[in-house]
Amino acid sequence: MASDRILRRGLPILLAVCILALCAGQAAARGPAINDIQPYDTIFIYEEGLNLTQLRNATTDNPITALRKYQDDNPDKSLIKSIPVTDDTNVEVQDLLVDGDYGTYYTFSPEDGVTGQVMIREPKIYLDVVLASPYHNERLDGLSVSENTRIAFKIACPDVGAFYTAGGVYPATVDIVVTHPGGAETTAIGGMNLAGLNVSSTQFYTDDPGRPGPIALSDLREVGTYTVRAEWSEPAVFDAYAPDSEPVTFTVGKRVGIETGTPTPAVTATPTPTVTTPPTTAAPTTPATTVPATETATPTTVPPATTPTATPLPVWAAIAALGVAFTLIGRRR
Repeated sequence: MASDRILRRGLPILLAVCILALCAGQAAARGPAINDIQPYDTIFIYEEGLNLTQLRNATTDNPITALRKYQDDNPDKSLIKSIPVTDDTNVEVQDLLVDGDYGTYYTFSPEDGVTGQVMIREPKIYLDVVLASPYHNERLDGLSVSENTRIAFKIACPDVGAFYTAGGVYPATVDIVVTHPGGAETTAIGGMNLAGLNVSSTQFYTDDPGRPGPIALSDLREVGTYTVRAEWSEPAVFDAYAPDSEPVTFTVGKRVGIETGTPTPAVTATPTPTVTTPPTTAAPTTPATTVPATETATPTTVPPATTPTATPLPVWAAIAALGVAFTLIGRRR
């Protein structure tokens, strides 16, 4: 009975959850071009030339005049922020107007009210220095490592890598800039180009398949402390305004530190025992012992081991035991 009640209550709850999930909508890809925004898309501060016409009321097709943010993301509650839109075919998301209030914004027109929604986020980028595959979990930030070490750079762009795409194309790119101990900057190490890396996922490593590959620190050819940062190269507005990643430092030294990312098992040599041959010396001469002819050695006789013989129970003891047994039997009856 209890299971029937749970089943009767559980089905409506499950149905309600499914309906809410459908009503919440899914993040749609931009299209047909990267500037064409669809309902529930994510847009970023600094972006320019965005086309919001797909968020108009489909019946009236009235232009959008504002992006509005409401308390608890609920249009029925109080208005928190309103960003004016003068031309919904050419929208610029200014960071000064957003002022750090990221999240859900609703498109609005005076005639139609709320017509759709988008997410506004900041294009962030993170960088880390790690050992080459398969040891990506070993971070090198602030460490001193051997010049024989092979490393990789880890790049994370949680929002741009997930939402800045149209037609299966991810147009955003980043550069990895390495600053040498002497102050020179470069995006190339050992003939490997680390510029224009495509941000096609929320996180990737420079030695992933299809990426430049692992980096041998011996290619840096300079002992000392290096600084690395990731910066946007595309789109141009990200390059111009979006902040770079926090810098990461590591030191290349001569000493043996953290070794290559693909180490070979160490082979321990088996020591060969040294055989020392004792010097050959003449055997000492033992004087002969003269035994008198009349004396005969008497052999020592060892008596054979004997097994103790079990002593039989005396007759009287057996008769007494039988008497006691019969007495006990009589009492039990």
